[in-house]
Amino acid sequence: MKSLLLASSALVTAVALAPTAQAEDGKINLSVFTQFHASSTDADNETLGTNNGHDFNTNSEIKLTASNTADNGLRYGLEIQLETDQDSTENTDENYIWLEGDFGRVELGDQDGADDGLLVSGKDVGLIYGMIDNATGSSLDTGSASVAATAADISDSSDATKITYYTPSFNGFKAGVSYAPDSSDGAEVANRVVDTRAEQTVEAGLNYSGSFNDVSLEIGASSVWSDHSGDTGTAQNDAQFFGAGVGFNVGYAGFTVGAGYTYQDGDDVYDDQNTVDAGINYTTGPWQFAVAGVWSETTNVTASSGDDFESTAVSAGIQYEVAPGLAVYGSAIAGDYEGGAEEFTSVQSGVLVSF
Repeated sequence: MKSLLLASSALVTAVALAPTAQAEDGKINLSVFTQFHASSTDADNETLGTNNGHDFNTNSEIKLTASNTADNGLRYGLEIQLETDQDSTENTDENYIWLEGDFGRVELGDQDGADDGLLVSGKDVGLIYGMIDNATGSSLDTGSASVAATAADISDSSDATKITYYTPSFNGFKAGVSYAPDSSDGAEVANRVVDTRAEQTVEAGLNYSGSFNDVSLEIGASSVWSDHSGDTGTAQNDAQFFGAGVGFNVGYAGFTVGAGYTYQDGDDVYDDQNTVDAGINYTTGPWQFAVAGVWSETTNVTASSGDDFESTAVSAGIQYEVAPGLAVYGSAIAGDYEGGAEEFTSVQSGVLVSF
């Protein structure tokens, strides 16, 4: 399940900075980034992994891609993302093969599925590090993924080993579906008949992307179904997870505005969870400005306690591209994650370098 993502998995800014590699048949393409973050956080709940006080951290990755074209026109390739921070115990982030042609696109391996690929929300407008969904250096621990969501996002199979199929685009419309037998990834194989994590996860989504004169529009919706037996180490019999979401992004004259809504039902782990987020990004020359907020409520968090939790946060950020592949930023976030960090404020800044 997803909660507040740390820097190792939040790559939006890094991708935006990285130069676009021209795909050349048979050539291995290499791209890299390293980031330095400084943060200062004040959170009421000091019993969790929340970093109260100030700290420095880094986020680094190497990405390898390669592709080729068969005589019959089939395109195929691979992508491997290697985490290079010193505290990374699992040094591979995503690792998958893709096949593409008139039939659409198939992805095989450790890669996000159709939910992440097709759903859009307020967090996708182009947020700066340290804002909602990505309080990088401050590590605002929510305590449990079932307590609250930090953006309109669905708990999906993440980078578990899976098969994903995307249709070709028809007049801007594209659909996709993913299947992951369990939560294992890489060379790992589930070693029990009933896993203690998510099993038999199916993701499905639909996306529209188009432009009208000077206005761009993207609308996305997705659903996730999964069997699970609760948090790791617990036994919930025949628990079923279901999540669904819808959102949009609209762009005009340097502005991008977006919002999203997600609903999740964790069965025996937690009941209804409703989340709404919204964001605005304005880009002009080397400057980016963004504001965003999120509201999330989870009812009956555990079958035994029956507690309800409500979480809210607002955030703002600014980023400046000093030179190609070099940027600096500053951001702030404040809110109340009930059952997690509780009331908190966090500010941070950093330097981002990519090639």
